[in-house]
Amino acid sequence: MELTILNIKDIVRLIQKVNCQNYALISEVAKEMGVKKTVVMQFVDDNLKLFRLVEVKKKDKVLGLGIRTVYTDPNQNPDTEEWMKVQKVFWNKKLHVGGKYYYGQLEFWFFPEEMSDSKESKYRNTQEKFQELENLGILKKETRGYGGFSDYYKTDVYPCDSEILKKLEEAGWTTDFQEVLEESKK
Repeated sequence: MELTILNIKDIVRLIQKVNCQNYALISEVAKEMGVKKTVVMQFVDDNLKLFRLVEVKKKDKVLGLGIRTVYTDPNQNPDTEEWMKVQKVFWNKKLHVGGKYYYGQLEFWFFPEEMSDSKESKYRNTQEKFQELENLGILKKETRGYGGFSDYYKTDVYPCDSEILKKLEEAGWTTDFQEVLEESKK
């Protein structure tokens, strides 16, 4: 079998399925493809942006390097700069909407501030976007409350309502509100 990314992807998928695991050992892939494991490892090294790898251990024994995911394009791999560039373009002038829930009940919609160490903080609801929208007079941080009588909480958020969504649209911005709303109905 020829050593191509599509062949490796197919072999990895089948090994994961037959072993009921979320990885396929490099040695298993090599055996299935009829080549030495060092040949497969060299192919992986040469195309590192197309793989998500994992060190596989059982108890205290290392079984080897495993392939968790095979991508056909670096733009698909969340660990690459190429993927990050795609996200920055996709989320340009677009905000993510979140819901504040209390015991499974929606309290209000808002634009969450991403944690500074998360990948999302580099492209989704960035501080730069919030600053720009505050300067335009579209967004303003407000204190909102949620909860019950004995456990009521207050938090500062950028609220999301129909008026704000309309102002965003008029300024050329979009949100993922419809997708989030559909997901919340599931």
